[in-house]
Amino acid sequence: MVSLKTLKEYDFNRITDYYEYILLSIVNGQRKQAETLTKKLSTTQKIDAFEYLENYPNKAALECKTLILNSI
Repeated sequence: MVSLKTLKEYDFNRITDYYEYILLSIVNGQRKQAETLTKKLSTTQKIDAFEYLENYPNKAALECKTLILNSI
């Protein structure tokens, strides 16, 4: 589970910033990093991240959603 403490360590204010970071990792070709970040999410957070990424109709978001689904 990604806690408030973890968010502060990354200098994020909201969990959505963390989701954006996972997406950016995919965009920048850092798939391993994205996998590591995704594994830290709780199941509830993974579902929330998946729903959040529905607003992004692009290939990177699709890859990110697939990564999240595969980790549940």
